[in-house]
Amino acid sequence: MRFHLVIAVLVVLPFVAVAGSLPFSRFGMIDTPSSALLNHTEVAFGASGTVYSIEDSSGTSDMNVTPAGYIEIGLFGRAQIGGTYLGAGGFSGTVRGLILSQTMTRPGISIGVENLTGEKDYDFYRNTEDSLYHYPNSQNFSVYGLISKDFSYYVSFPVCLNIGYGTGRFVQSSEAVDGFENPIPGLFGSILIHPSIASDVLVEWDGRDLNAGAVFRVNRNFTVRAAVAELEHIFTTQDSTANAQDVMQHTKFTVGLQFNFGPFLNRTELDPYQRLRYTDDDEALEMLKEYRVRAREEIQEMESTIH
Repeated sequence: MRFHLVIAVLVVLPFVAVAGSLPFSRFGMIDTPSSALLNHTEVAFGASGTVYSIEDSSGTSDMNVTPAGYIEIGLFGRAQIGGTYLGAGGFSGTVRGLILSQTMTRPGISIGVENLTGEKDYDFYRNTEDSLYHYPNSQNFSVYGLISKDFSYYVSFPVCLNIGYGTGRFVQSSEAVDGFENPIPGLFGSILIHPSIASDVLVEWDGRDLNAGAVFRVNRNFTVRAAVAELEHIFTTQDSTANAQDVMQHTKFTVGLQFNFGPFLNRTELDPYQRLRYTDDDEALEMLKEYRVRAREEIQEMESTIH
C-alpha cells in the first residue's frame, strides 16, 4: 500500500512543476542524487550536452547547446567528494556520505551537500540574457537527505525507489508562473527500473520538474546516458500562458557520458591495522545470507500451513 502511494505522489507532482533542470550535470540519477557511492579511490568523470530552443524578443527561435560535467572520487566506501561544472554557471563543489548501507531487508540512507559555491544563484540559466526567471531562494549550499530501497526481492520486479528532501536547488519557487506550487517544497524522488544488468530506465521528480532517461553501461568503465528534462512543458507548449522567451519553460534533451577509473588503492577500511582488501564481495555475501534466511523462513511457513 505504501509503495503504491509513493508511486502516485511521484506521478502527480510533475504537473505542479516550475523551474528547470540540467541533466547529468552531477553524479547521481538524472538531476537528483543517488545513494550509490564510488569505491575507495575510484574516480568518475562525467560530461554532457543539453539542447533546447528559445525565442528572442523578435520571435526568432534559436537552438542552444549547454555543456556540463563533473568529477568525483570515492573515499573509504563511505563518502564522496567532487566538483560540478554548469556552463555559464561556473564551478561548485559536492560532498556526500553514506549513513546506512542498503541490504535485502533495510533501505540505504545518505546525506550530502551540493552547489558548494559563493554564487547564490548558481545555475547554468543565470547568465542567459533572454531568461525571464529569477531565483527568489538561494541555490547554493543545497543540503539533502536520501532514502533508497531496491524492491526487486519483494515485488519480483527489478525496481528501485529513491525518496529525498533537500534545500536550495531542490525547493521550488514560491513565485511559480507556469504551474502550481509544489505542495511539499524540497521533496524529490526517482524510480529506477533495470531491464537488464547493463541498462536502467529512470523517471524522477527533481523537486521542480519531471525528467525521464535511460542508462546503458558499455562496460565497467564507460556509460552512455540520455534524458528528456522538464517533460511537463510538453503539455504546456500550446498553453497561452507559456512564455516562449523563458528558458525555464522549455523541454530539454541531453546526452551524457561517464568514465570510471580505478580504484587506484586497494585499501577500503578506515582501520589502518586491518588487512587491505575490497569489501564488495563481503557485502554481496551478506546479502546472499539474508536472502537464504528469508527463504528458509518462507519455506517453514509454507510447511506449517500444509500440516
